[in-house]
Amino acid sequence: MITPSTSDSELVFARARRGYLFAMSLGPIALVALCVVSLAGQRNKGSILPVLGLLAFALVLFLFGYARRNSPVRWSRIAAISGVVAGVYGAVVVLSWRAGESRLLIAIAVLVILSLVPWLAVRNAAASVLARPKGDLVGATAELSFALRDEADGWFLIREDEVAVRIRRKVRRSLDDDHDAAVSFSGIAEVEVIDLPGDDEVEIGLSYTVTPGAGPALRIRVDDKAIDLRDEWIVPIDEAWQAAEALRTRMVRLSK
Repeated sequence: MITPSTSDSELVFARARRGYLFAMSLGPIALVALCVVSLAGQRNKGSILPVLGLLAFALVLFLFGYARRNSPVRWSRIAAISGVVAGVYGAVVVLSWRAGESRLLIAIAVLVILSLVPWLAVRNAAASVLARPKGDLVGATAELSFALRDEADGWFLIREDEVAVRIRRKVRRSLDDDHDAAVSFSGIAEVEVIDLPGDDEVEIGLSYTVTPGAGPALRIRVDDKAIDLRDEWIVPIDEAWQAAEALRTRMVRLSK
C-alpha cells in the first residue's frame, strides 16, 4: 500500500480537525456569550457566582472535546454531548433570567440551535476523514478507526503509539468508562492477516469475546515484557490488510 508523506497526511487531517474544533466550540462559546449578557444585565449584578459557574462549565466542555481532537470516530458523539449539555444549560439560564411569554420560545431556540448545529457540522468533518482510505492518514496523528465486523459500535483503533479495542456495549452494561483494551506498539510481537470461518467465538482484547461472521481478521500476538503480558487478539475487521499495513508503518516509524 502506498502511503502519502507525513506532511500531506497531517494536512488532510488538520483541515478536518479544525472543522471539528470550531463546531465543538460553539456550545462553550454560547455559554461565554451568556456570561457577557449576565454581566451586562442589571438584575444579575448582585452575584457573580452564576457567571463563574457558566465560565467553568464552558471550559470543561471545551477541554473535554479538545482532549479527543485526534479521534475522528468520537467527534460526532462529543459534539452531540457538548451541544445538548450546553443547549440545556443555556435554555435553563434563559428561563431563569428572562421574564415574559417569549422566554419559552427563546429557550427552545437556544436548545435546538446549540444541540443540532455543532453535531451537523462535526458529522461532516468526521465523515470527510473516516470515508477516506485509511492509508491517507497513516502519516498523520489521527487515531485510525476500523469497525469491528458484526459488533455494534465496536472499533479497532490504531493510535500514535498503541492499538486498542473499544466496544460500547461493555460500558452500557457495567457503567464503567474504562472500556478500552489497549497495548502499546512495544508490546506487539507479531501482526498477521487471517481468514475466519465465521460463527466461532474469538477473543478480541483482554476481556472481550465476540462471534463474528466469516471474513478477514487481524491476529495480533502480544508479548509485553514491561507488564509481563502474553496474549493473542483476533480482530475481525473487513479492512484487515489496510489495518495491518497501517499498524506496521506506524510501528516502524516509531522505532526510528
